[in-house]
Amino acid sequence: MILICWAFLFAGILNSHQDPLLNQPFELIFDVGKFFSEFDQFLFYFLQLGVYAVIIYSLYLINRYMLIRHLLANYGVFTFVASCLIFMATLTPLLVALVLTLPINDLPQHIANLTPSGNQNIFAKYNYQFMFFFLIITTPIILAFERQQQQSKLNEIAKQQTKTELKLLQQQVNPHFLFNTLNNLYALTLTKSEHAPQLVMHLADLLRYTVYEGQKPVVLLEKELAYLKSFIELQKIRSANKYLFNLTWPDRVDDLHIAPLLLIIIVENAIKHGVEPASDSTKVTLTITINDTVLTLFCENSINTQTEKSHPGMGLSNLQKRLELLYPNKHTLTAKKHATHWQTTLTLELSK
Repeated sequence: MILICWAFLFAGILNSHQDPLLNQPFELIFDVGKFFSEFDQFLFYFLQLGVYAVIIYSLYLINRYMLIRHLLANYGVFTFVASCLIFMATLTPLLVALVLTLPINDLPQHIANLTPSGNQNIFAKYNYQFMFFFLIITTPIILAFERQQQQSKLNEIAKQQTKTELKLLQQQVNPHFLFNTLNNLYALTLTKSEHAPQLVMHLADLLRYTVYEGQKPVVLLEKELAYLKSFIELQKIRSANKYLFNLTWPDRVDDLHIAPLLLIIIVENAIKHGVEPASDSTKVTLTITINDTVLTLFCENSINTQTEKSHPGMGLSNLQKRLELLYPNKHTLTAKKHATHWQTTLTLELSK
């Protein structure tokens, strides 16, 4: 586009004078009246200057795609420099010879033509100097542009990798409790328990949230807490009140948003590794508070000291990875085992 504008403007300047190349130097003026009255003459200049524009653009493309992208990228600096020298030595006289065939350059020997040297000598040093400075100027510009494009591609690849990793981590959230719940549902239907419809309702709510809300980047904190409450109610039905839940919920959430299926992992982990292995009634304490935009979740569960391992399990490991991807420098997650219980604390800076 720049070269076309140059050809248009320079053709208009030449068209504004009578035999401009024979009467050099000439003023750099654009006569709009002559542009319309002598439009044929304007086209005569414009089409020939368009040839110059095509040649310059072709040199740019050769430098970018052949010399830089292919030779410099694949074979190194030495091959690139050597190729540039060969390119200058062979192509410069050929291109000068080409533009000398244009009618605009059909001038007497003593009149400067539109070549870098201004004469008929295709091997003049000024022609080579023009090619040299053209490569010197365009090469760093092309390299900067190529680097910017490459960085954009790398950023896009990194973004896609992050999305893929988050998807994989999200897919590992619920299989354990889902299979156990289906087993419990099967047992309840066999005994025709009155709790079976409630369990089905809570399970449907959980699956609906997982399928529809779980695919979104963020959801309302209110919905995430409702999902957590449904999960806990389902666990109560499953265990026939074997689990003793001590729950504290925030009074207000003020339209805060959170990445879906984060908080559930901590509660799942408490039940899977602390409550389910126990033979007696066990207690789970869950406290969630909101201070401005900072959420704090505290979860404590009793453990079986004979069977419980010292590590927090894969669920918390996946949670830590998701937090690092979604909330870099905006979260803390600690999990600590005590003699008879396990404590997990999460602080998270949320968005509105």
